[in-house]
Amino acid sequence: MITVRELYEESIRYEEKTLAHYILHLLQEGKVSLDDDADSLDFTQADHEKVAQMIEQNQLGFSDIKIFSLKYDNKRFAFIFAASKEEAIQFFRQKFKRKPYNCHEYPLDFPMSRGNEFLTFRDMKKEHSHFPALAGFYERR
Repeated sequence: MITVRELYEESIRYEEKTLAHYILHLLQEGKVSLDDDADSLDFTQADHEKVAQMIEQNQLGFSDIKIFSLKYDNKRFAFIFAASKEEAIQFFRQKFKRKPYNCHEYPLDFPMSRGNEFLTFRDMKKEHSHFPALAGFYERR
């Protein structure tokens, strides 16, 4: 059994902003408590307009930073944290004085090898305080 608290914490950890705001709203309205079974969540009890406003106002302070892969030759790619594809391309052009061949968004939970460790882009994002930022490079063999 997973509790509402555990689901809420996971939704924040994995930046599931819609789920986290819905749970927060139901908690604030007294429709659920943190110790309840998560299966008892009934999202039909939520005021959907109010939750939409909460998400729009970003009451939980979620980051809109994503990760993009920018190909810059036949075998090499740069990974850039940015708010949008356009911002990633602009950052790449300023940093490398060239246009990338392409730019694709990757999931933040995509695992990468760095040295002897495996971590996700979500983990790597925590190492940066300013964005856009260069996450690293990948060379295909």
